[in-house]
Amino acid sequence: MFRLIALDLDGTLVEFNIPFELIREKLGIKERFILERIMEERDEKKKLEMLRILEDFELESAKNAKLAFYALELLNFLRKSGIIHGIVTRNSRRSVEVIAKKFNLKFDFIVSRDDAKPKPSDEPIRILMSRFGVKGDETLVVGDFLFDLLAGKKAGARTALIVHSRNLGMLKSFKPYADYIFYSLKEFAEFLGDRNDTEGPSKI
Repeated sequence: MFRLIALDLDGTLVEFNIPFELIREKLGIKERFILERIMEERDEKKKLEMLRILEDFELESAKNAKLAFYALELLNFLRKSGIIHGIVTRNSRRSVEVIAKKFNLKFDFIVSRDDAKPKPSDEPIRILMSRFGVKGDETLVVGDFLFDLLAGKKAGARTALIVHSRNLGMLKSFKPYADYIFYSLKEFAEFLGDRNDTEGPSKI
């Protein structure tokens, strides 16, 4: 069905634990999207310092990260199935590597904000499609936030939304951008073929 699956990290493969409010306080900003505010900073020295502070928080969160329910089983299934898979995240590459080492996770690729324009840009997805020679309908972008879905849609890929307690209230606004909706990684894995008994995916 899909040859390549690009997975979000926070809120998707690992439980969300980044303290955005504390980060805003530390940086002295009020904007909702911290990374965008940092990238708009004209003072290059200040921008680098802001990125350093953001990464410090990300690294601390990575050290304390917990895998989401069924994350390890999903990744094992993808590996056994030969589906190209990995991480596309707005976080720093170092924070992803900390999590990968902590849980001994193997990915075919990692695309962080250090490697390409961050989601909702479609650049990370287009880079992967070109690198692995896959088409849009062979690519699935999986995440828990609108930016994940927008990045996938703009690249011409299929999109899947993972619903949990933190984003349930935004489900209505996310729905138009999701080809599939799943309420757990287990349900997603079963949709891909890792099933014993299942009722199947929640399709739009």
